[in-house]
Amino acid sequence: MQTLNGIDSKFRLAILVARRAKQLVGGARKRVDSKSENPLTVAMEEFRQGKIDLDVLNEEEPLFGQEGETPEAAAEAGEERLEAEEGEAEGGAEEAGVSEEEAEPDSES
Repeated sequence: MQTLNGIDSKFRLAILVARRAKQLVGGARKRVDSKSENPLTVAMEEFRQGKIDLDVLNEEEPLFGQEGETPEAAAEAGEERLEAEEGEAEGGAEEAGVSEEEAEPDSES
């Protein structure tokens, strides 16, 4: 089987480049000079030039959102996002001229 920079599968290549692009979005420095600002394009250029390999797949990512963020802080941020989404959903029913009772039918009927 033919390999390209040690990658034997197009699926493995897609995962490798996507993981590297995610690192770039998260603030990692580019390993190549690129005219593009698109992280996926930069990651692909890094692969073509041999600057990244399977080691990118083994690098640990932070478990909770931001590096150094505690589980409690991540949970709190998630709750705030959920509350904001629920507020937007309720606002959408009111804007459409539908009351909350009409938007959510009772389960008793």
